[in-house]
Amino acid sequence: MPPKANTQVEGRILKAAERLWRTRGERGLTLRAVAREAGTTTPTVYKRFRNKQALQVALAEQFKQRINEECLSAPTLEEVCRRYVRFAEQHPNEYGLLWHSWTEVFHPEGPRPLRAWFLAQMANRFGGHPEDYSLVFYGLLLVSHAAAMLITVPGDDIAHQELRDNFPQIVDAVLRNPQIFRESTPLKQKG
Repeated sequence: MPPKANTQVEGRILKAAERLWRTRGERGLTLRAVAREAGTTTPTVYKRFRNKQALQVALAEQFKQRINEECLSAPTLEEVCRRYVRFAEQHPNEYGLLWHSWTEVFHPEGPRPLRAWFLAQMANRFGGHPEDYSLVFYGLLLVSHAAAMLITVPGDDIAHQELRDNFPQIVDAVLRNPQIFRESTPLKQKG
């Protein structure tokens, strides 16, 4: 009988990669360093992840799941945006990796549970069909992402505080007035 594959190895590899990414960023994430941190061999890592990019995408998927869990547990749409930026501020390296791999992780043809939930909540609150609010979603995503990127840049505490103070007001204004986006031409989606 052939030996059973150790199903825990991939989990150990991903945990090791996450620790390295969190503490050292992209420069610290080599497959050799991951193998050493996971207590395995470099060929074992290569059997599961063909290269560093594949490992980064797997990590980004984990971070996407975490940010989705954090946001989807929010009681309001306003709080979703606040939690999104707070996640980025508390996990800047993870957030950076998430957006470094965004074309693979957030591809329009892939599952996007946060988007679906957000659109459904907008339709429940304001009426109409969920897709009527796609521009509102993208507008808030872009504002939230810009705020998250700015707040993760090390630097001036006063500038960061100004962003923290103004960001919620922008989100609240958009969510009080979603019609500004509904009056625009709807986003075209491939289908």
